[in-house]
Amino acid sequence: MVVDTLPDSALVMLNTIQNPQRLNKPLYYDYLLLRVRAKDKSFKDIAQDTLIFKVKDYYVHKKNVEKIFMSTFYCGRVLREQGKFGEALETFLSAEPYLDKSKNINLKGLLQGSIGEIYYQQLLKEKAFIHFKRALSFFHQANNFRNEIIECNYIGNCYLLEEKSDSAIVYYFRALALADRLQFTGEQAGIRESIGVAYRENRDFKNSEEYFKEAWKFSVDSLRKARLSSNLAILFEYQGKNDSAISFLQKALSYLPSDKENFLSANIYKTWSAVEENKMNFEGALEKYKIYNKYLASILNDNKNSAVLEIEGKYNYQRVENYNKQLLIERQKILLYFLVVLIVFMLSFLVVLRRSYVNVKKLKEAETKIYHMKELARNFNENEDSFRSILLRHFNILKKTALLEGNLNEAEKGKGKKLLRKFNEVVYGSKELEWGVLYQALDKLHNGFFERLKREFPHLDESEFRICCLAYDEFDNTEMAIVLNYSINTIQAKKSAIRKKLGIRSYGDIRDFLLRGAKNISPLSTTTE
Repeated sequence: MVVDTLPDSALVMLNTIQNPQRLNKPLYYDYLLLRVRAKDKSFKDIAQDTLIFKVKDYYVHKKNVEKIFMSTFYCGRVLREQGKFGEALETFLSAEPYLDKSKNINLKGLLQGSIGEIYYQQLLKEKAFIHFKRALSFFHQANNFRNEIIECNYIGNCYLLEEKSDSAIVYYFRALALADRLQFTGEQAGIRESIGVAYRENRDFKNSEEYFKEAWKFSVDSLRKARLSSNLAILFEYQGKNDSAISFLQKALSYLPSDKENFLSANIYKTWSAVEENKMNFEGALEKYKIYNKYLASILNDNKNSAVLEIEGKYNYQRVENYNKQLLIERQKILLYFLVVLIVFMLSFLVVLRRSYVNVKKLKEAETKIYHMKELARNFNENEDSFRSILLRHFNILKKTALLEGNLNEAEKGKGKKLLRKFNEVVYGSKELEWGVLYQALDKLHNGFFERLKREFPHLDESEFRICCLAYDEFDNTEMAIVLNYSINTIQAKKSAIRKKLGIRSYGDIRDFLLRGAKNISPLSTTTE
């Protein structure tokens, strides 16, 4: 992106957008995030860019991981520029959980580097060292050479503070090789200065002076020259060259851009006090030491170590607490999934069990029907002119019973689905009964009784009327089920409905009611014109 490679140009383009607040919400918040990024990368003051906090809240609501990570980082940068180191650290630490989720390796390095810098400024070098190492790894992966140089320099400084100058020099030369290869002027000066300090602490004054002078050639800003002058003064003070030391201390003060550089000012006056003491000018040494103490007090006031550590401890506690809560939620989810699976399994088991029960019931019913069909066939009189004989003749009772006997061997009679399938094919696979013909035969046999019954009770449906016909001719429930292709339970349920419609008490005999009705219902009246 342009904002990463040419932040100055990106900022100019962003500033040309008039009334950005009129943009739709997603574009407006993208604009605000891009602007603070461009300003920060262009070394502009971002202390007043507090809209970044709203930007972060917006992306949290949208659950955009990459934008949450980036906006949280810049919230920390704004807080740091405001001098709120404790809040900045807390904000940076709150972005760490997104490290594994984000694909932005460079931003991961910036986050770790920023956390390290806060610890470094608060003189917490052990903690700073850990985060600088992580930042170096991320920048190396991202091929961000400038920031790789900066992290190597910071790591060298941490080693130097631990009085491990040899380890510090290893990282300084790694950084210098990159800076010289890529011609990064600012870094070329800064790394050479750091190497000079490392050699000085090793009492290698010749190499120390050489690298300080090389650094001077690459120095373009007054602050860099002030630091170099101070370091050269310390070098000469170590060698007892007091006049040269005072000369460079005076140069350092002349190059110092402001009195807000507490660290550098404190070092200048501390060195100056030592030089005056070497010259046996104890009054002058005390005067300079008092000024050193003034700057030291300012440093200690700014470096609220306990506050930073307290914030870190609080954040770590919250993170552990959040982790435990998340673990509890995950366990509850697993338990819920297990219960859902168990319920599904139980329901499936019940469905299978019910189907098995229904199939067994149907099988038993089929066996009962087969037995009754055999009985019907055995008692069937082809020459008898009764309703039962006419119906069974139409039903082809003899043929169907013979087919069942021929198609079902003893082994098949015990196999449920096969038995049911063959029974249905044989008994109900042919054409249906012609009930119109049967009704005519019934009326002829019983002097029009059933036609009169149909008129007297029109609210009976067709199936109920057929059951009345069969009941009147003494068909039992199983025989009715065979003829009508119903289950026995269905026959019983329909009989209950018939009783209600005909006004028969529960479990009353429908045939008795019909026999009484045959005597009471008058024949159909005929009219002549």
